[in-house]
Amino acid sequence: MKGSIIIPTFYHKRHLGGVKSQRARFLFKELEKKYGLSITYTDSPSLKGLDVAVVYAVPYHNRPKIPSGLLEAKAKLIGYYEDLQCWDNEECKRNKRVAFARYDVLMGACYEMFMNTYSQHLYKHEHFPNFFVPHQAYVRLKPNKRPKMRCLMAGTVSRHYPFRLHIKNRKDKLIDVKRVSFDKYPQFLNSYFCALAVPGRMRNVAAKYLEIPAAGTLMLAARVKELDVMGLKPYVHYVPVTEKNVFGQVKRCLSHPEDFVKIRNAGMDFVRSNHSVKNRIAQFGRILKGLEN
Repeated sequence: MKGSIIIPTFYHKRHLGGVKSQRARFLFKELEKKYGLSITYTDSPSLKGLDVAVVYAVPYHNRPKIPSGLLEAKAKLIGYYEDLQCWDNEECKRNKRVAFARYDVLMGACYEMFMNTYSQHLYKHEHFPNFFVPHQAYVRLKPNKRPKMRCLMAGTVSRHYPFRLHIKNRKDKLIDVKRVSFDKYPQFLNSYFCALAVPGRMRNVAAKYLEIPAAGTLMLAARVKELDVMGLKPYVHYVPVTEKNVFGQVKRCLSHPEDFVKIRNAGMDFVRSNHSVKNRIAQFGRILKGLEN
């Protein structure tokens, strides 16, 4: 099949040497290599002559328009929606309904929000969860024998992440709140005994839910439905936390680390086997094969 990955120009600078959207960049390069899909950055795609097109992040809350000619294209369209939120943008909401009806396959994460908002499209939905990448940067790491006996919370802290705000505002002496660059993230995670993964307002499994265990670090995580769907089990692969008990759970893990080594190792093995970029590349191959039939 002749195909292309259509990416809004907004992402061009991000993907070329930036620090944001790097997981998507890695994925697209691997899909290009594995399945021969060309990568095209454009806001006015021409799909003539294509059998299939992966349309990335269209429409989006801050880019709500549908490119001219997209809906009329003869090619099979895979809508890789990335995020689902429109916040208060009514044009985004309208155009998501229109575009989602046209797409032949809808692919992405945000399981809980998809089921609550777009379940009418479940028949053509492929749950395509987040993943950790680069694969080798994580799997080469072994659990740190002399980690910092503290718990890391990395990532954006804003009103869209109320649980993270709750943790940051407490200023707990056992928790380090940091921003870390993409290229240094695996090793930085590995330097801690434990790290926190908590969702934003959409309650989806952010990449941190996978990067932490993949780095060989004990994960303390807020349980969400998507985590269950992905096969991660509380007290088997991670230590569950809530806003009420998070600080007590951190203290418990750091006070008795030997009690949590089995969970750490099980989480690492499970995520490395099931939720790397390699798993998503293979999953995408099955999606393509389904369109051929």
